[in-house]
Amino acid sequence: MRLVYKITLTFIFPLAVTLGLWGWLSYRTMEKKILADTDLILRSYSDDIILRFLSGKELPPRFNGVYNTYHIEEITAEETGSEARVEYLEAEAYLRSQEDFASSRIRRQTFRNNEGAWYRLTVSLPTFERDVLVEHVLWWTVVLFFVLMVAIIFIGMIVLGYNMKPLYRLLEWMEEYEPGKPSGSVPSDTDVIEFRRLASTVQLAVDRFEKQYEERKMFIGNVAHELQTPLAVCINRMEMLLDYPSLDEEMAGELVKVHRSLTSLSRMNKSLLMLARIENGQYSQLEDIDMTEAIRESIALNEEIYSYKEIRAMIRQEAGDLHFRMDGQMAAVLVGNLVRNAFRYAPQGSQVEVVINAEGFSVINEGGSPLDKNHVFRRFYQPSGRKEGSTGLGLALASAICTHSGLGIGYEYADGFHRFSVNLKK
Repeated sequence: MRLVYKITLTFIFPLAVTLGLWGWLSYRTMEKKILADTDLILRSYSDDIILRFLSGKELPPRFNGVYNTYHIEEITAEETGSEARVEYLEAEAYLRSQEDFASSRIRRQTFRNNEGAWYRLTVSLPTFERDVLVEHVLWWTVVLFFVLMVAIIFIGMIVLGYNMKPLYRLLEWMEEYEPGKPSGSVPSDTDVIEFRRLASTVQLAVDRFEKQYEERKMFIGNVAHELQTPLAVCINRMEMLLDYPSLDEEMAGELVKVHRSLTSLSRMNKSLLMLARIENGQYSQLEDIDMTEAIRESIALNEEIYSYKEIRAMIRQEAGDLHFRMDGQMAAVLVGNLVRNAFRYAPQGSQVEVVINAEGFSVINEGGSPLDKNHVFRRFYQPSGRKEGSTGLGLALASAICTHSGLGIGYEYADGFHRFSVNLKK
């Protein structure tokens, strides 16, 4: 989930609570104000009637044009408690204009005239207009709540997106960064202190990593190069010792084991040296390679080497000959490693198949259990059951060649068959 969306989702709940509380308080305040205005009208109307009644003036009609109604009745001192009282309540009151009862706001007030007689004045005002007004207020409060909610979220996402641009540029730079290749400086064109600190930290980390990367490449290349000559000398001398006629059988067996170990070490050293050269970009002689012919030659060579395993090899060509522009030596190593890997680990008397199509080629061989897809192309990966003599660098070298040449490589296991596929489309 993008950071903008994460912040927005985190922001929605407190925003909804805040706006909801604000809307509820606004509605309650307005409702209270409308009720207070209604009570003020009733109070003014009551005061006018009482003044007229006490001064002996003519009273207004009981039913006027604004639906106000009133009623005056004489009560005993016991009923009033010898004290003037005022009360408000909601009740049904008869409306002459409507010829029906309607919900009304009622004000009751007791008062006494100059002779000491007690009276109760009941004044009512229909509330259906007030209820309609309150309903409209509630409706528009809800509408305003959602409008403000959407507007704040939308504006917030725009503002966040604008202010997050330096972070996005930094992330894009990091996605395109490849060790050992020119990538320019880390983008830090922002006045936000936190983003500048982040860019500075990334730049320091990249510089430190590049330095270590170059040192590692140089170390591996130098060590592999320096080891190759003494290894070749040791292997040659070991072969010379094996040719001595006075060598007994036990000593010959030990020398053969040492020779085998030195040969394996030499192969590993050559693979490490080639990996270092690939990472250093030393293979740049591009030419048009006939991948189909390279596959045929590799199969013929491995059929001869592994003839004792009686493996049946076949090529299934689903398209014309496959061509690709890449370094010739790397093409030979790529095809040779994948085909040799299939022959080496295929069971006795099984079948190795190479499928060629317009997209690339796949090398298929039988196998008892799947390999770890997350580690199969890592250096020195040695799953259980691997045979003696394996360096664990063949597939890592094939993966490095594909990466350097802009190819894709993948591994699948289905129905007891290993399948290594190379996609020649960049």
